[in-house]
Amino acid sequence: MRIHFTSADLARTFLADGPDPMWELVNSLQALQSRYGQRALGAWRRRVAADLPQFGLAGPVRHRLFPLAPHAPYFPDLLTPPEGRLGLGPGVEAVLTTTRGRLRDEIGRLDGRRGAGAWLADLSAGRPKALSELGDTMRGYYRFALAPGWASLRAIVDTDLAVRRGALSMGGVEAMLHSFQPAMRWHFPVLELPSHPSAREVHLRGRGLLLVPSWFCRHHPITIFDPELPQVVVYPVGHQPPVVWAAANGKALIRLLGETRAAVLLAARAGGTTGELAVRLGVSAATISHHTAILRDAGLITSVRAASAVRHSLTRLGEALVHRHLPD
Repeated sequence: MRIHFTSADLARTFLADGPDPMWELVNSLQALQSRYGQRALGAWRRRVAADLPQFGLAGPVRHRLFPLAPHAPYFPDLLTPPEGRLGLGPGVEAVLTTTRGRLRDEIGRLDGRRGAGAWLADLSAGRPKALSELGDTMRGYYRFALAPGWASLRAIVDTDLAVRRGALSMGGVEAMLHSFQPAMRWHFPVLELPSHPSAREVHLRGRGLLLVPSWFCRHHPITIFDPELPQVVVYPVGHQPPVVWAAANGKALIRLLGETRAAVLLAARAGGTTGELAVRLGVSAATISHHTAILRDAGLITSVRAASAVRHSLTRLGEALVHRHLPD
């Protein structure tokens, strides 16, 4: 797949602020129906397989969500609305208020051999009972399948975003697009997705592009189906926690700063409060406060108080130090 940019599109290309719960929901459903990524996803699959029957969700997920979001190249764009960036609640509400015409068109493209019988037909027709059942099943699935691990998922996504933002700050949008190699290849004016199952040519024509990191997306980036909608590329992130990633990739920083302090510096690339950094790294808030004070005194981070929280981010010196010591 090839995505064609204009200069205006480069100016309108953005990174999402974090994981999108609707994309993670759909990607996790596809992962649950497959066997790929056993090393990374095996424990999660076993937990979900045990939890869903316990809470009465195994049947609804199998008979409603699997046919709607099959492990296949196509699923309806309506399942991943832009409102998902505001949270699960607004995302699900946007799905449930989809127009009947769009429900009919997008659900109608699904492979009928995977169908959910009369229920999927009722949903395609926009019948209130089917829509209500869809909303209940999506919320229940998220609560038991995704919410328990959301903090860890967010921490890993934030680590990836820190790398992308570092490339952006050092070299602009084109440098950030180059940072996705080899999963995506950038050569102005085209962003190529070599492993994407489609050979489509998409022209942005000034609409820009949103890049969304996803923990449950595996193997290759994915896109929406309709070329006329606002364009999104969802890309896979690694599955290592930030402190493990730092140990594997930041050896020079660890020799300079020590393991925990190097991990704090890397985590601060994405910005965050003392509490948020503590969750990302799995350490206490007191430990974060100790190390951020030292990093701040060295001119590597800046800390700004907002109400009762203190938010930390890298200075230019801190960003340059990280960039200098991390592998390409």
